[in-house]
Amino acid sequence: MDKIRLKNVWNKWCDPIFRRRGHDILVFFFFLVVSAGFWLLQTLDETFETEVVVPIELIDVPEEVVITTPLPEALTAVVKDKGTMLTRYWRDDVKPIQFSFADYDGGTVSGQVRIPQADVMKLLQERLAGSSKVQSVRPDTLEYFYNHGMNTMVPVKITGDVRTDSRYYLYDVTTDPAEVNIFASAAILDTLTAVQTQPLSVAGLKENATFEVGLRPIRGAKIEPERVKVTARVDFYMENTIEIPVISLNFPGDRELRTFPSTVKVMYTVGFQHNKEVTKDKFVSVITYEEILDLQEQGATKIPIRLKSIPEGVDNVRIEPAEVDFLVETFSED
Repeated sequence: MDKIRLKNVWNKWCDPIFRRRGHDILVFFFFLVVSAGFWLLQTLDETFETEVVVPIELIDVPEEVVITTPLPEALTAVVKDKGTMLTRYWRDDVKPIQFSFADYDGGTVSGQVRIPQADVMKLLQERLAGSSKVQSVRPDTLEYFYNHGMNTMVPVKITGDVRTDSRYYLYDVTTDPAEVNIFASAAILDTLTAVQTQPLSVAGLKENATFEVGLRPIRGAKIEPERVKVTARVDFYMENTIEIPVISLNFPGDRELRTFPSTVKVMYTVGFQHNKEVTKDKFVSVITYEEILDLQEQGATKIPIRLKSIPEGVDNVRIEPAEVDFLVETFSED
């Protein structure tokens, strides 16, 4: 009974109100759309500037010709026209501007071609509506380099900074490929000694790692390939200790050097990969007779131990003891 009474109240008072409001809302939106349409038409009839991206193509390039530095892929033109005309450039892609290689071929083995600004503006205007005016163009100079196949192989030089964790060290860095092919004019090829990678910035390496890195472009040259793989090989440090004798040198036949102790310990760090290559015979501690004479003149009783030879790849070398007592024995000639 309450539901029926509530429904009657709604039909009598609320329904007419919402129907009227619905009608008013529809009328409001209708006039809003009409007003927006008039505003848009009026706005599009005014003059504006917009940027238009136009693709660029170099055509009719002979098979034996290598374009070492190509034209840019596109140019950006600032175009002025009425809004109604500019909308066509937003909806549709502008056809590419095409330059024929034969039109600028000077018959040389290699060269640099700068396309005249007049040629660019003429072809650009042909791609636009007659009422559109080009205000400016970027880039303002279009150029390309070419040759007829002259090339040479040059090594790749790694640039940047590759660091390991403090417990590790970098024992080898290589590129794949180690050399790249450069197509360029004779003037460029004669001065090239290497091609540099883009700067690497790596820190905290704890294991071998490979990075794909681009090569720094060379104006007027084509590099194949344009990217290389840089492999950093990492090794860890290990501590090692060996015992070596103290060797005397240049002593007369009737004299002999004795040291106390006769051997010393050499402690060092070495990479795990090189540990087997480091043997005790590669550490040499030599005391000469001349050094002993100098020490005796000074009244010294100890010899400071120095290594005359240290194997490659060894770091943080310490000697224990750092000094030894010495005695020069003299033998009679009987």
